[in-house]
Amino acid sequence: MKYTLLLALSLLLFNTNTKAQDDVSPIVKYLIKRGYVFPDSSIGVMHRDSTKKWPDTLYYNTVYKAPLFGSPTIPIPFSSVEYINGQYQVSPTISLGYGYTWFFGDFIFNENDKITVDPIFFFGIIGDAALQDNFSFNKITGLTGDLFIGLGPLSLFMGYDFINRSASIGLGARLDLYTLFPNALKPIGKVRPVRKPKKIAQPITID
Repeated sequence: MKYTLLLALSLLLFNTNTKAQDDVSPIVKYLIKRGYVFPDSSIGVMHRDSTKKWPDTLYYNTVYKAPLFGSPTIPIPFSSVEYINGQYQVSPTISLGYGYTWFFGDFIFNENDKITVDPIFFFGIIGDAALQDNFSFNKITGLTGDLFIGLGPLSLFMGYDFINRSASIGLGARLDLYTLFPNALKPIGKVRPVRKPKKIAQPITID
């Protein structure tokens, strides 16, 4: 009987917490996840950041900046050049990979619950497995660790193919996961407003 009551109480608390989370906006959920403590609120206090990463009050439609941002990323290479047996070989590439990107830029919390990010310069690391060799898909033809740099949507990938034992360089794009899942966006360092919030700017609140 005691265990049944404990189970029922646990389910009740879980359902209450889930409902409370559903009642808040995506931006509020994001800020709680990233350690922001709302003024006059105990929500998020378990994640309090003693380094004061966030300003005391955040506002909608205000540009904020951090020293650096990070996000998981999926590489989308177009072609690559490999140095194999003393020769350069150029080939189209289809691969599956995963990595992490860091970038400089700023972001805005919009009143429609969207986060607008304006990135400038990217760099990061990825690992990928090439699935194509002369348009054959029957085996993995390359396993590469890469560094990359980029401006805008395009990136230059430079790495080493551990299967072919060769250096490689390639051009491609990336799918940074914060563009699909805003919670993947991680400000690194202290967040500050680029300029003083306008008088009409609304503070971000839990309600």
